[in-house]
This record gives sequence, C-alpha cells and structure tokens, in this order.
Amino acid sequence: MIADLLQNGSAIDIVSTFIALGLIAATILCLVFIIIGGISFILSAGNEDKIKKAVHTIRYSIIGLIVAFIAYFLVLFIARIMDIPFQLSFSDIIDLMTEIMSSMSNK
Repeated sequence: MIADLLQNGSAIDIVSTFIALGLIAATILCLVFIIIGGISFILSAGNEDKIKKAVHTIRYSIIGLIVAFIAYFLVLFIARIMDIPFQLSFSDIIDLMTEIMSSMSNK
C-alpha cells in the first residue's frame, strides 16, 4: 500500500496519506494514554500526587488529540486558501485504518 503510493502517487496523495497516518497514530496514542491515566488513577489509592499525575496524563492526551485535529483542519484551510487540490476526508482516514488493520490480520 505505502510502497505503491510512494512509487505511483502524486506528492499531494503522499502528504495526505501521511497526515492520515499521523491522525491515526495520534488517536491510538490518545486512547492508550487515557487508559494508562485511568489505571493510574484507580491504583493511586488516594495519594494526591498520583491522582494529579493521572489527571495530567489524561488531560494532556486529550489536548494532544485536539492539537492534532486542529493541525489537520489548518492544513485543509491553508490548502483551500492556496487552491491546492488536497482532499482528505474522515472516510478516507477510516478506509486507510481498515486497510492497515486488514493487512495486519493477514500476517
């Protein structure tokens, strides 16, 4: 998939695919850190320092995800202003994620 894209795709297709991969990675990392923060919160046993650390982990993971999506929307906005034919919808991202998951399950 990516090798074919690098050989036959245009520069805009390559950039949009890597932006989509970045959003997928940011979403997965956000979920992982929310789970880690939740487990840390549960296991804090009332210790204020551990509770603060767990809450900060959850808060910063959500902030990171919001920043990633703001960057995505900024790229779309700048592409429209500069009249660059940049098309990347959430359905494209979901299709890419489905393709990645199916290729991982085939191995």
